[in-house]
Amino acid sequence: MTSSGDTPQKGGPQKPKRNLLSILITVGVLALLLFTPTGRELLGNLLNQDQEVQTTNKQQSEQNAGRETGTDTAETKKDQAQSTPDGRLTAKVERTVDGDTFIAELQDGSRERVRMLLIDTPETKKEGTPVQPFGPEASDYTKKLLTGREIELQFDKEPRDQYDRMLAYVYLNGELVNEKLLEQGLARVVVYQPNEKYVKAFREIQAQAKGKKLGVWSIEGYADNRGFHPEKAE
Repeated sequence: MTSSGDTPQKGGPQKPKRNLLSILITVGVLALLLFTPTGRELLGNLLNQDQEVQTTNKQQSEQNAGRETGTDTAETKKDQAQSTPDGRLTAKVERTVDGDTFIAELQDGSRERVRMLLIDTPETKKEGTPVQPFGPEASDYTKKLLTGREIELQFDKEPRDQYDRMLAYVYLNGELVNEKLLEQGLARVVVYQPNEKYVKAFREIQAQAKGKKLGVWSIEGYADNRGFHPEKAE
């Protein structure tokens, strides 16, 4: 009589066969994927899909991190600023810094240093630079015109400069303040690529002020396309 402990387990000898069959099937599938055009194409598509999913997940994570920390990129801020139908952002001028720069409060309560696009006024507060002729006049003009007023900001291709200042064309009651400074001879045209939306019109206004010898153009050689030259006023 054979004891129960000596009874062979049913199916025991079949396990190696199943393992061998699985290995053969796996090898066959890999061979199809690696050594046939159709297989290689299928494998490539699978890898590309995996990379796309990883890239999408990374982008979503970065966007979520930006929203959580408030560190939106300049380009994102530009998109947000241009979400209005006319592409302008409403703000209120808190105070002016000089003729072409001021501090504005946006509708979301944030504060921005705004630099007017395509114009440059003489210096009044630049460290290491003496007050330049017609600098105080330009500062006073902008201060009286904008302080406490509701304005609209329009952006060009690049919304910020290297100092993280917001770059904009400034509208007050539908009129372009950048142009008004040029008309008074209190600013010159300056172009920093790629922002040049109104450069042709601005240069025409500058030419008119220059022809009338207004402001900075009243001193021969003081203003040109390279900047202001205070020594010419001595």
